[in-house]
Amino acid sequence: MSPSVLLRWALRDSARGVTASWIGGLGYQAGLILLPWCLGRALDEGITPGDRSPLLSWAAATLAVSVALTGAEFAMRWWATLAGVRTGNRLLLRLSERVLGWDAVTAHRFSAGDLVTRGTRDVEQITIWISTVPSLASGVLGLFTVLVVVATLDPMLAVVGLGTVPLLIAVNLWYPRRYEAANAALSAAHGARADAVEDLLSASTAVRGLGGEQVLVERHHEASATVHDRTLALARIAAGWAANAPFVPWLATAAGLAFGGLAVLDGRFSVGGLVSFASWMTLLGRQVMMLTFRFGQLGDAWTAAGRIEAVLSAESEMSDKATSLLPAGALATDGVSVELPDREPLRLPDLSVGPGEFVAVVGPVGTGKTTLLRLLARLADPSTGAIRYGGTDLRDAAIADVRDTITIVGQRPLLLSGTIAENLRLGRTELTDGQLREACRIAGILEHIESLPEGFATEVGERGSTVSGGQLQRLALARGLLRGARVLLLDDVTSAVDARTEQRILDGLRELDVTIVFATSRTAVRDRADRVVDLGVHDGELVSHG
Repeated sequence: MSPSVLLRWALRDSARGVTASWIGGLGYQAGLILLPWCLGRALDEGITPGDRSPLLSWAAATLAVSVALTGAEFAMRWWATLAGVRTGNRLLLRLSERVLGWDAVTAHRFSAGDLVTRGTRDVEQITIWISTVPSLASGVLGLFTVLVVVATLDPMLAVVGLGTVPLLIAVNLWYPRRYEAANAALSAAHGARADAVEDLLSASTAVRGLGGEQVLVERHHEASATVHDRTLALARIAAGWAANAPFVPWLATAAGLAFGGLAVLDGRFSVGGLVSFASWMTLLGRQVMMLTFRFGQLGDAWTAAGRIEAVLSAESEMSDKATSLLPAGALATDGVSVELPDREPLRLPDLSVGPGEFVAVVGPVGTGKTTLLRLLARLADPSTGAIRYGGTDLRDAAIADVRDTITIVGQRPLLLSGTIAENLRLGRTELTDGQLREACRIAGILEHIESLPEGFATEVGERGSTVSGGQLQRLALARGLLRGARVLLLDDVTSAVDARTEQRILDGLRELDVTIVFATSRTAVRDRADRVVDLGVHDGELVSHG
């Protein structure tokens, strides 16, 4: 999809603020044009020996124009900034909603660092562009108004002023395409460096002592060197554009002074008119510089919009329907298989878990325990077969309804920067402190939290860096319990806890009136389950307990 689609959306979204800013911009341009006129009239009419009143009148008029110009500029910048920030925030929400709705296959099209760049630097480029649209639109009108005003002063000066137009057009046709290509290359380089930074900050601990630190550092240096080179390449184009564009009206100013000065000496032109002309040509140079900068920002926004549009237009392979799931029912698989790269398709056994059942899924590494849970949670769709809840194929159900009905807790969960309570609530302010305590009790983490000086207000650090692996698993389990889903899928969430804590967790889980599918390698979980499904046995082996 073309970047113009996103930019048009941004303008529609910010229309009210942009319009208010544009009106202020028109007043600002009018003030800039009136000031040289007031100055010229003051020189020609105000400087009269023995009579100060004309001079004071023109001085007052100049002051009034200056005050109005200041107010108009404030209004232009205030409303433009407000419109840009608001629309930028809404654009970021659109990006977030799109990314959160992706399946794993779609998500893997973009690296984490590149997505961060698109959600920060690229959104910021759109925000900046929106805030400059009013000054761009009013500036173009101001530019042509200056040319018209200059044309009314003197035929020769009109030729000099209008002679700048073809040269300005040539300059502003030469640079934009080169600027856009260089800016796209720089954006891609920023995305690659963001990936390198992500690895350097998050993966360096894992490879420390294996000699991997230097590899990550070198990757970061290479990515940074590319950003450096492409930044300079873009800067060279921008510098040439910014320098050459205003040079044209400045050259015309020099020629105008020469011709205008001769006209003054011949008595065909006034000194005030010549000063007004020089001021307007200086303003013309400023206008061209401003417009050049604004067109550069448009190029930045165009490139950013293309990158953002690629994210917004990336469709998840999982379809989203409107069907609601039944309040309760069996979770079942039927003829399910998954295509794997460079491997035979993974075939999973038919399975039916009734309401309130506790089923343990076991098997060696690579037999598909985690894959089965991801399919049951509809984080991915099977290549063949179907997964049903209460008789409804999950592919025919609304994804939001599936998420409300089925909750999965992964083996390697993540916590967000913030407090324990914030991580447990995840923005659901309706959850009471009592509900948090009960979920943590079942997850076997309540006593530890209450032993901390700050309790539930304890900061967990980025990605849970201040908690141990076992504490992280238990906090994630408590967070999953607070979801209130009817089906709970657990991926080896007791692998990092001691045997006593594991028993307490299993006791708490057995108290719940929910369906539980627990992928595990732990004997204790097998022993407490109602049934065990062994994926290591052909077609699956179902063993009943109790």
